[in-house]
Amino acid sequence: MVKKLIPLLLALILVTPALPGPAAAQQGNTVTVWGLVVNTDFGLVIKDGNTDYLLLGVTDDALAGKTCEVVGTATNTLGIDAIDVLSIEVISDTSSMNYSMNLVPDGRTARTVARC
Repeated sequence: MVKKLIPLLLALILVTPALPGPAAAQQGNTVTVWGLVVNTDFGLVIKDGNTDYLLLGVTDDALAGKTCEVVGTATNTLGIDAIDVLSIEVISDTSSMNYSMNLVPDGRTARTVARC
């Protein structure tokens, strides 16, 4: 019985197409993506936590380090997920945050302890 199931399962695996990723599933459709914009060697990229999308038509390097909402047309060329940007809006700016302002040299947060 098991020997008969193995060829059937193998055929099913080979015939079933791979599930497309988010951009591939919506390729050619208008998509909205929220994420952190970073500057790479290839241009600006938005990272939404699952996928990195190259932002086509965006050249403003001042967007790097900002959380943005991008609306555009999803594309996938040569395995690179990209968005042909129709609009981009800055949601928040994290580029100037100083995460170390409350830290002491040993890496712990400085706190005052009241003693009775």
